[in-house]
Amino acid sequence: MAAPVLDIDRLRLDIGGAAVVDGLSLSVDEGEIVALVGESGCGKSLSALAVLRLLPDAVRLAGGRILLEGKDLASLDMSAMAGIRGRDASIIFQEPTASLDPLMPVGDQIAEALTAHRSVSAQEARRRAREMLVSIGISDPDRRLAQYPFELSGGMCQRIMIAIALICGPRLLIADEPTTALDVTIQAQILHLIRQLVAERGTAVLLITHDMGVVADIADRVVVMYAGRVAETATAEELFRAPRHPYTALLLASMPRAGIMPKSRLATIEGTVPPPSSHGAGCRFASRCPLVEDRCRIESPPLVDHAPGHLAACWRSDQVARLGAAA
Repeated sequence: MAAPVLDIDRLRLDIGGAAVVDGLSLSVDEGEIVALVGESGCGKSLSALAVLRLLPDAVRLAGGRILLEGKDLASLDMSAMAGIRGRDASIIFQEPTASLDPLMPVGDQIAEALTAHRSVSAQEARRRAREMLVSIGISDPDRRLAQYPFELSGGMCQRIMIAIALICGPRLLIADEPTTALDVTIQAQILHLIRQLVAERGTAVLLITHDMGVVADIADRVVVMYAGRVAETATAEELFRAPRHPYTALLLASMPRAGIMPKSRLATIEGTVPPPSSHGAGCRFASRCPLVEDRCRIESPPLVDHAPGHLAACWRSDQVARLGAAA
């Protein structure tokens, strides 16, 4: 088998000595969409930023390897990383209007992403920017190239961000909550566009999201993260069919479903993700888990195989099915 495009091995990120990401391992193959899932505060976005070495100053890369087609990004200096960002690996941020330059036409922004990494003329860059807009389904591309971000809708700005991310043909695309600020119709269009690009280009996609509906719609594999650690990982089909971690089961139970009475309450997960400074020796989900027992509070469960490619870290994984049934 070919080596994965992205291979993260035991990544650790610290803030003031406390691990905000603790031992994350995942891989993304060519033409595959892997979803990294969890609530806010679980370490998803920081993990994505670590791949491109865009971490905030307060966050330290304390351990692990980040391999992009065999090259260890964690060992590179910032000058070398600047040559990789946008060319070999790109990111789509969740707030396109905050990421785009409000004082520059979007066509210039797309072209600039190309000329930063490729030896092409301004005319050629402009031509390829136009081709990119056509390929992602933007009508009247000549007019759009001359427009500023404030003249475009949120969905259109997100498409511009995708164009910028893909103009150099990167092997890895990181999509950090790419549909959060969009209505459901535009969200569906963006997800369809990402699927189409993967099929046509063979791009490896790491999708960061808290939305299990998005995961069901687009992901091939899923890594569920809680309080900086992997709680469960499996193919999307297997995860939705038979979750083996209580956190995963409760995330799935909290999804809106057809047939629920209009005024009935959705299932919720009581409590909040604990801060890194409060992590104890036991399972980090213990304080919120309906299946908790004494062992969970004092002993951290390892990731264990339950089926080929399906791992979960729970002492009571054989009891998880009843959580879904109760919901």
